[in-house]
Amino acid sequence: MKNTFYAFMILLSIKSFAQDFTGSAIYKTDMKMELKMDSTETSANQMDMIQEQLRFAMQKDFELTFNKTESNWRELEKLDKPAAASGMNVQIQIVGNGGGSDGLLYKNTKTKKSLESADAFGKLFLVADELEPVEWEMTSETKQIGKYTCYKAISKREVTETVFSDVNGESEEKKEKRMQTTTVWYAPEIPVNHGPERYWGLPGLILEVSNGRRIMICTQVVLNPEKPVTIEIPSKGKKVDGEEYEAIMKEHAEKMNKMYGGGKKKGQHSSFEIRIGG
Repeated sequence: MKNTFYAFMILLSIKSFAQDFTGSAIYKTDMKMELKMDSTETSANQMDMIQEQLRFAMQKDFELTFNKTESNWRELEKLDKPAAASGMNVQIQIVGNGGGSDGLLYKNTKTKKSLESADAFGKLFLVADELEPVEWEMTSETKQIGKYTCYKAISKREVTETVFSDVNGESEEKKEKRMQTTTVWYAPEIPVNHGPERYWGLPGLILEVSNGRRIMICTQVVLNPEKPVTIEIPSKGKKVDGEEYEAIMKEHAEKMNKMYGGGKKKGQHSSFEIRIGG
């Protein structure tokens, strides 16, 4: 009878722990971008500075807060800015609702739904979408990230790469499909199926993501903090679904592309190409 009581108390404690389990994690992100530019007006030094600005723009810090079934993903404020390259400034707009906006992304792995508050070119959108299931190939390979033993998982899918180009003032956008392999490392010691951005679905928190073009690495984890974790559900903005939002962003990107390359005079020869993928 006593053993039965102890077993019951242990199960009750585990259930209570699972219900109340919360935490937060800080991630650093970086993205590799291919920029090709051929211009008589652009020196090698200016080209290096432009590349550095592009790289800096892609280096961001994010925070993931979570309980057992819900999470918030948001960008942390970056105070320092790179110096402009001889008066040149590069602005980047990522197309698509992959959590790359400056807003708040809410995910619910129980209902498999997401809501994202996205501030795009001065307008606020509320993007409602489904959590896309990921087919993970789980392996027995491990590595240490901080104090956590992490396991490797891989997924492969076809992605569409957007290529913006300009040749002598003629703007062009084209789509190229390619197979993308994403490698992640997750920690079973942290018993939630969350991850950065829209990554999810593994038996442990995802601490690192790499797809060849972009990498996200967790630098800090706090579990069951003294200050309670509050998960926010976005509610403000024009409500659209994922496809509608992507179409809006695509239209805006095309306008920006035309504006960027539309000021060349006859006789000036230049070209550039920016390649953004998955």
